[in-house]
Amino acid sequence: MTTCKSFNPALWLGIPGLAFLFVLLRWNNFDAPLTRDEGEYTYAAQLLISGGLPYEHSFLQKPPMIAYSYALAGLLAPDIFWAPRILAGVFAALATALLGYIARREFGPGVALSAMWLMTPMILLPELDQFIANTEMFLLLPLLATAAVYVRSRHCKGGAAHWLAAGILAAITLCYKYTAFPLLALVFAAWSFEEWRGGKRPRAIAGHWLAALSGGAVAAAIVLAPFLLRDGGKKLWECTVVFNRFYAASPIFGMANFWRMLGEFWRFWWMLFLVPCLLVFKPERRVWFWAMLFFLAWLVTAGSLFGHYYIAIMPFWALLAAVALRGFAGWVADKASQPLHWLRLALTGIVVFAVLAPDARWLIRTRQQFAVDRLGPWKTFLISPLVAARLAQHTAAWDPVYVAGSEPQILSYAHRFSSTRFDITYPFMVPTPLAKGYQAEVIHDLQQRPPAAIVLVRSRSSWMTQPRSPPDYGDFLRKLLANNYEIVGGCLSDDGQGRWQEPLGREDRVGCTMILFKRKAP
Repeated sequence: MTTCKSFNPALWLGIPGLAFLFVLLRWNNFDAPLTRDEGEYTYAAQLLISGGLPYEHSFLQKPPMIAYSYALAGLLAPDIFWAPRILAGVFAALATALLGYIARREFGPGVALSAMWLMTPMILLPELDQFIANTEMFLLLPLLATAAVYVRSRHCKGGAAHWLAAGILAAITLCYKYTAFPLLALVFAAWSFEEWRGGKRPRAIAGHWLAALSGGAVAAAIVLAPFLLRDGGKKLWECTVVFNRFYAASPIFGMANFWRMLGEFWRFWWMLFLVPCLLVFKPERRVWFWAMLFFLAWLVTAGSLFGHYYIAIMPFWALLAAVALRGFAGWVADKASQPLHWLRLALTGIVVFAVLAPDARWLIRTRQQFAVDRLGPWKTFLISPLVAARLAQHTAAWDPVYVAGSEPQILSYAHRFSSTRFDITYPFMVPTPLAKGYQAEVIHDLQQRPPAAIVLVRSRSSWMTQPRSPPDYGDFLRKLLANNYEIVGGCLSDDGQGRWQEPLGREDRVGCTMILFKRKAP
């Protein structure tokens, strides 16, 4: 006679509850206006779909997988600007499921669901700061997939096929962001060490490395092929390596910003810092490896001032916290003769509540309130759709245009293409040894391919002026607008969402965040 498996209420309630939490955290922000990074990636995807190439026709700092991801979203849901956020949400959900798989295989029952519940709000960071479809949100899936293949190989004595798959996934991860390399290197180093301790001969380990390198080389070749075939990868190297070398030396990175971000995390998530300390009550043998990944993930942020650099930390933090909670619950249960299962669930619930508490006020806002309150400090994000609509009305689909600022989302909304690959001013306004040459390139592009219309962004947050930047571009732009262009209208942002003024009087220009210029008839 067969017997049915016992009913597990925590599992049956936990999974739907997790899905509900996932939706609750995203219901009012999935269609908020595009941010600058999203505009940059959407424009790169727009180029890909139309037959152009990022790096050559747009200045993209990230490796090409983010442009491919946005292009996929654009092909699946054309003309829906928030489609990449839905795709990023799918990636995040799959990554969360992979974390549950890793937790189950590494530490047994009682950890997976807790880790998944913790990771779900943590990847959005305090106060839903990273609801956008940024690179790290996509990167989590191939990164955790690489770790999952390693974990599976450990438990089932896998061979070269596992290494091949891990190499492919690692290459895809790097093609999202090069800074993931130290995390991937640690995974493969630990994997090799464990095989050596398990009695594998050096020749066998070398064969596994060859399989991983072969898989990685093939995957990288496929991803990079369009750029290698066009110019040998020269523009890609310039944007993603040469420029980023100077970018990494900017004040955006450093120990001062690291301590500032650490202080912010402590202010909101002090409990999450304390929970892993509970591992002392019941140490787990495999914790050391995941703790190393956790600390290394902090280091590879390079002390960035931007929150999305810290997203890669969250899966390892959630896993360590879940293991610590189970161990502490077991220790308390042994001392107090209490049911372990429900005690662990209660502790997990308390920590999840503590993580969610700083974001509670954002969960009850309407979609419009969320957009205005969260993006309000960057008025250009809120008014970009309105400006883009006017730009599209005053130009034809084949007309080259130019956005004088770092607001590439305008090009995406308007479905127009820039006269120059510098769809953002940041690369040539930040004072680096490359700035003067970049400014000369912009000036040349605008002269050779005069834009039919120019959007002038008048916001300090758009990097239009920077101390110690070369003056060439600014001087050229002022003369160009004065001699060859006339004002069509402008956007006033005094009411949050923006108000279009056309025609635009001289007295109204003072309060305009963006002004639209149209080229004079010859």
